[in-house]
Amino acid sequence: HYFIQSNLRAMSALGVEHHMFVQTLAARRIVSEKEAVELITKCIELSDVSYPTVELPDHITKINSKLSDLFLEIRKGTCEHTATKYYCFVNNQEDEISKLCSNYSPQDFAYFRKLIEQMILSDEGYVQSTDSLTLCNSLPDQKKMTYVHAKALLRGWCSEHWLLEDRKNNSFQLGPRALIELGPYIQSAYGDHVTSCSLCRTLCIYGERCEDCNTKFHYHCKERINKSVENMRCPNCKAEWS
Repeated sequence: HYFIQSNLRAMSALGVEHHMFVQTLAARRIVSEKEAVELITKCIELSDVSYPTVELPDHITKINSKLSDLFLEIRKGTCEHTATKYYCFVNNQEDEISKLCSNYSPQDFAYFRKLIEQMILSDEGYVQSTDSLTLCNSLPDQKKMTYVHAKALLRGWCSEHWLLEDRKNNSFQLGPRALIELGPYIQSAYGDHVTSCSLCRTLCIYGERCEDCNTKFHYHCKERINKSVENMRCPNCKAEWS
């Protein structure tokens, strides 16, 4: 809330409903698209204003036009595992990776970076649960981290949407908040190892590759397009997909 309160003039053109929406999202940091629609609808009701229809993208665009003066942004992204869309409250003035570091110790931060690195360098885009715990033993120049602490960190990061636990596959992968907030950092730090989905053109860590040309795409993007065409082909090499 500090950034908003420090420059009210930048927000003066927004209505009460938008102030309420921003304050709530700033506190939660990330909400699903469904929750965002419910939230803006509730804020409109409480503000005693009316709109012909509640168009969330229009409200976000208007809010962002004012937040940009404060180096803030409400950014949209998609969970690679569930395809659920999220809105995240982002501070563009902070270094991307410091957004997580500010709430954790240097050792915790080093562990998180290890997890990110392993997920990005793996072909599958995830880390098995047992391997994620083993990584806490390989932190450079740090006091040894216990498995109990590592498990607590993993639970906390999942609850904050930095990570996502796939219990069916017994693994962890990047959560929607990490993809949205840390996307620029990931592309900058691991540019040679990451690529964009050939279907939606956004960062793709957890996905599938074409067997013929190695082009990568999200599982949910392929499934969505597969429902609309009879014979799906790779958008890059035109090989037919099963």
